[in-house]
Amino acid sequence: MRERKEKIISILRSSNEWITGKEMSKIFNVSDRTIRSDIEKINREYDNPVIEANKRKGYHIREGIILKVNSVVEDIPQSPRERIYYILRKLLFNKSRLNIFELQEELFVSEFSIENDIKEAKKLIEPYEKITLERSRNFIYLEGEERYKRKVYKELLTKETKGNFLNLSNIAKYYKDFDLLEIADEFNETVEKHNYHIQGTTIILLMIHLGVAIERIMTNHHMKFEEESTKLKNSVEYEIAEEFYHSIARKLDIVVPESEVKILAVLIMGKRSSEYISRNEKNSIKVEQLVQMILDDIIEKFDINFSEDQLLLNGLTMHIESLLLRTLNQNTSVNIYLKDIKWKYPLIFEMAIQVSVLIRQITGLDISEDEIGFITLHLGAAYERINQDKFSVVLIHPSKQSISNICEDKIITHFGDRIRIVERFDYFDQRKVMKENPDIIITTLPLEHNLPIPTVLISLFVSYEDEGKIFSVLNHLEKNKYRKKYADEIYSLFKQEFFYETLDLGTREEVIDFMCQEIIDKGYAEEGFRTSVHARESMASTSFSYSFAIPHPLEVSSKESILSVAIMKNPIAWGEYEVRLVILLGFAENDQKIMKVFLDWMSSVLSDSKALAQLIKSQNKDEFIKNFL
Repeated sequence: MRERKEKIISILRSSNEWITGKEMSKIFNVSDRTIRSDIEKINREYDNPVIEANKRKGYHIREGIILKVNSVVEDIPQSPRERIYYILRKLLFNKSRLNIFELQEELFVSEFSIENDIKEAKKLIEPYEKITLERSRNFIYLEGEERYKRKVYKELLTKETKGNFLNLSNIAKYYKDFDLLEIADEFNETVEKHNYHIQGTTIILLMIHLGVAIERIMTNHHMKFEEESTKLKNSVEYEIAEEFYHSIARKLDIVVPESEVKILAVLIMGKRSSEYISRNEKNSIKVEQLVQMILDDIIEKFDINFSEDQLLLNGLTMHIESLLLRTLNQNTSVNIYLKDIKWKYPLIFEMAIQVSVLIRQITGLDISEDEIGFITLHLGAAYERINQDKFSVVLIHPSKQSISNICEDKIITHFGDRIRIVERFDYFDQRKVMKENPDIIITTLPLEHNLPIPTVLISLFVSYEDEGKIFSVLNHLEKNKYRKKYADEIYSLFKQEFFYETLDLGTREEVIDFMCQEIIDKGYAEEGFRTSVHARESMASTSFSYSFAIPHPLEVSSKESILSVAIMKNPIAWGEYEVRLVILLGFAENDQKIMKVFLDWMSSVLSDSKALAQLIKSQNKDEFIKNFL
């Protein structure tokens, strides 16, 4: 029981959200009542109750409470999500087969919990073709070729990093002693004052660096940058870094050493930094070689290519120089966000672990887990940058013409945040172009072909008219991309178990009760979901003309977004209208964008009686979804 209480504390502490008693009872294979009793005992052990209870939401640790729990328990994956990722990581990186009983012992959970985790892990990789999670007696393994396993890893990685490492508001939450958003404003003001342009994604990388740097400066830990360079100190980037740090030092009452100013200046420069600094020191050369070996190792192990990311090259080189120095002097950083990073980004953390293994093999130095957490931030931002849904471009222009580089530079300057040039050819060769499978072909040569790829003819000088052509094609592609993206997302909300082809009930109350109870019973929402739907309906009927109703809760109250569909056997009275089609909406907190797309669809279908008639005539779920999309 003591161990279970320690795990309860650790699970609640590692989660930013409320966790229900039912969810925890499944984790520990005990009853809701047992969990409630454990939490009451935990609260009695402290002077003030540390765990807050709410009948509807569940439990969470009160704000500002710091609890000490057994460190052994902390290192064990706590929640079902952590265990699922733990199992997949093991199968992807460590073992080809896992013994289920050994997993139970490793994770300190029941057979029921492991069986449930395996079931959820199967669901997680279900969308990926040509790879499955299989079971043979007491063993589980991934069935499929290595390339498909890598694809699964990369796609899961994309979901894990998406919007996290390039979301400044998310990153700012890590820093409690200063406001990173204010730091960003100060930095942007300084940059604008010097009429200097920095791309948005570069700003995020710089903020990740500055967040760590300022926090360490506040605790008197400084990075070293020994090289003297008059050219660097005379650069506009150095002026920006110096002016910015001077302002921050005054506001936060800290002393910023010149080495930190130099490092920031070099990071602002990006790929131009090599013009300003010469790496003559033996240690620096070794670090640059080490970083290149790290990038090569990531390509080999994970099939992810960071080699063209100059931001990562600069940032990682600076960071590892400092890291090696700290490790040699036994002065490693304490990363107070380590647990949060490990829990939220287990796959990118796994990549950082592999980086630390290589550093140990090359240098003989053991990299602490805290330092691995900082490496995770660099890799996460880099991965998100290369997966920004940029359109791929094949550029066709004669490279022997001296002006061709100016043409390419102009394209990247104006559209670099939306495109990436995957290949450059002197002439059009259909076989080579098809191999690259680009979204767009940009050419300076008149070109005719029969490939279904938008092609833009521009001049070598890239005139305003040429920019307009590229801009127009990008907007068209983007519109189609998001239409498909949200169609796919809405498609995922429909499930066979919540599709009722000929529902035979007499009143709207009965319909709402039935549809809500099904969602609640299958674990997609709590009991309050039904109450909230009825509350919304009592305020104003959700029925519309053309026999259509969309009941929904008054507030976000689903654990997972869901659309439940019922085609009534006979029309029923629903407010002012007779209703044949009912779509019950349940949206989770982070799915507001999908909700907006659905409501946009609803607005269009309400003015199209033919489309609605097609929906109501649908004989099954697949036909309904086809008509819906």
